[in-house]
Amino acid sequence: MKKAIIIISALLITLSAKGQDYERAVGARLGTSIGASYKQFVTAGSAFEVVTSLDLIGKNDRKLTLSAYGEYHYNLGVDGLSLFGGPGVSYGLYVAGDYRDGAVFSIDLISGVEYKLPDYPFILSFDWNPQLQMVTNAGIKPANFGLSFRYTF
Repeated sequence: MKKAIIIISALLITLSAKGQDYERAVGARLGTSIGASYKQFVTAGSAFEVVTSLDLIGKNDRKLTLSAYGEYHYNLGVDGLSLFGGPGVSYGLYVAGDYRDGAVFSIDLISGVEYKLPDYPFILSFDWNPQLQMVTNAGIKPANFGLSFRYTF
């Protein structure tokens, strides 16, 4: 495990941090949840993202959440293609099932790959967003994957 962490860290350090060809993007995120996403770059290689979503997995795990992430982007050497990752937090409410009316707070991680279409103001990205959920239905929630489509401006 230590070797894997060292190798991944070395790879990320050797990649140059680089912002995309855009400053802001807004769009939809689909996957284990559906929602809206807004991303804003604050430096050339770092951004914050806000996502509001409705989780769809399991009839007892339906919740409406607002999440915020700090993301670092790393150029992969292909124009418009980058890896991203970073920490985040989520807050929300269960809207259906056994936990109805329960609150949700989680500490999150996000990682993924993003592609800015050349000559078009659109981005496609795929991400994984594991969460350490606290308060209601506490525990590690590893199965949170999403595909996002965003318009850049």
